Amino acid sequence: MTNLFTSKTNFSAGELSQDLLGRVDLTAYENGAFALKNVFLEATGGIHRRSGLKYISDVEDFGRLIAFEPNKTQHFLLLIQDEATKIFQDDVLITTLTTPWTDDQIRQLCWCQISDGFMIVHPDVAPQKLVYTNNTWQIVSFAFLVEDGCIYQPYVRFAGDDVTLSSSGCSGTVTLTTSAATFENRHVGQQFKIGDGYAQIQSVTDSTHATAVVKKKLLDADGVGANTRLDPTRSWGEPAFCSAHGWPRTVCTYQSRLVFGGSRDLPNTLWFSQTGDITNFEQGSGYDSEAIEFKILSDQSDYIAALFAGRHLQVFTASAEWMVSGDPLTPADIQLKRQTQVGSRTDLYVPPLGIDGATIFAGANGREIREFLFSDLEGIYQARDISLLSKHLIQHPLDMAYDKYERQAYLVMSNGSLVVLTSFRSEDIQSWTEQITDGQFLSVALLGEKAYFVIQRDEAYSLECFDPNLHTDSGHLISSDTPVSMIENLDHLEGKTVALTTDGIVLDPQVVENGCVFLLHDARKIEVGLPFTHQVIPLPPAAAANNGNAPVTSCRLVRAVFRLIDTQSLEIDTGTGVHQEMVPDLAAYKLDSPATQKTKDLVLRSLGWMRSPTSPLWEIRGSSPQPFRLVSVVSDIKLGG
Repeated sequence: MTNLFTSKTNFSAGELSQDLLGRVDLTAYENGAFALKNVFLEATGGIHRRSGLKYISDVEDFGRLIAFEPNKTQHFLLLIQDEATKIFQDDVLITTLTTPWTDDQIRQLCWCQISDGFMIVHPDVAPQKLVYTNNTWQIVSFAFLVEDGCIYQPYVRFAGDDVTLSSSGCSGTVTLTTSAATFENRHVGQQFKIGDGYAQIQSVTDSTHATAVVKKKLLDADGVGANTRLDPTRSWGEPAFCSAHGWPRTVCTYQSRLVFGGSRDLPNTLWFSQTGDITNFEQGSGYDSEAIEFKILSDQSDYIAALFAGRHLQVFTASAEWMVSGDPLTPADIQLKRQTQVGSRTDLYVPPLGIDGATIFAGANGREIREFLFSDLEGIYQARDISLLSKHLIQHPLDMAYDKYERQAYLVMSNGSLVVLTSFRSEDIQSWTEQITDGQFLSVALLGEKAYFVIQRDEAYSLECFDPNLHTDSGHLISSDTPVSMIENLDHLEGKTVALTTDGIVLDPQVVENGCVFLLHDARKIEVGLPFTHQVIPLPPAAAANNGNAPVTSCRLVRAVFRLIDTQSLEIDTGTGVHQEMVPDLAAYKLDSPATQKTKDLVLRSLGWMRSPTSPLWEIRGSSPQPFRLVSVVSDIKLGG
């Protein structure tokens, strides 16, 4: 038997799928782990126990979180729920608005920030604008520009291409006649665009005749109709957006234009407002600044799922990814080119994320996270699967948000877990870990430097956020000038077994009764919350072979050196069960004093042979609410057996 010495200097490849147990030739295998739960990766390759979750408020029911930052000094968190939107500032509920979206529609909402408010769209609800002025909130329907009675909104002919419309006159009250059944009672009050003119329907006589009032003189594309009547023309349309045909599905801003992408009956159409005037969709004569309408036509499903304003306007459809180019974007110069053919989910809206110049989006199959990145060498976008090595973690994403300060993308999965992508492109790090709590993550938003979540625990829903000062979930941190012996207002933890830390000392767990817990000794600084367990499991070792590395089928850990930084707790299993290794030095120990954070090399030995690829040489599994940070592991392994 021989000894194998290995040095694991980083975990930068993240948690890897067991499908890679035989791929010891990969660099990712050397730098990855079999499990990384409830830990965050660092740019330098180390890992540390994740922050705890601070309890903010009960929220009664499911909701979707959206961050709204109207300026640098004001930050608001929107919680959109069933026909109501709650608005928080500095973790305090400041107002609740009545809003039109039902619980079933919340997952399909799409939004963007505009000059004077916040736009939210859904294919079954008229676009709404959230406006904050003079410390007052209101929700209003988005209104298109109206000039001289003419509504400058998008118009579309839903009738067949050969259906014509004529008018008995060109001004005043006229009778409109179509060559096929078109008019319905719902058209009363709507405007039609006819050539370069506009007419508002007053009444419907039958399916081919209606009475209308002309708002702008009716002229066809050739200027004909200037006299007494308008001959049959194919140049006409009714409002593109209405309850009968649906409302915009997606929205964004690009090159000072408001862009709508798709609707219920027109799922493959893009509408661009006039430049600098987001309420004006008048196409006019096609001058550079005027509005644009563009249909995506290809051999696959072109149902628009999302828009993202990056280097170009990126359009994500059910079957492909597209680039809209034009610098500047004008009716004459707009180009739409298909780049890749991955596809995105259309049953719900998962917002694409901009990270280091790339756009991260969820694939249509629910098992991939792709990176949409422009290649200067080839002059096109590519969509690389960045979750390929950790595919087991991707379980139909429901929501995503990016923390640019910590360089972490948070992805809420349908199984209730939170998967974190740590991205440092300059260091070639794009790695995954999984965060688990006592409950289910449902929605996420980043506001400033805080990550907020809606979490369901049993039948209760709560709003919580990551707090680096906490080591428990749904936690409270109490600081008091006067020592206290009882913690109250813990109704949200009723009946739960909670972890307690007082003045840096970890106490025995307690069950919350009547919203309270009691301390054995008075304390000034107390943390109380739900415990969570972090887990680190290494991959099986690999040994050098004639043609590179080869899997080790039987081995025993003789000795391992764990390099720890600022750590108070290391709970590890090396073959005899989980035990605490960060014990105080009895010679220097002071009674009732908190454990101190240590930076040290901890040497451990092990018992037993590893004969299965899923049996680890060691396993870190810690639930103590204390700091833990690991940067490297050096192992002495006996081969053979």
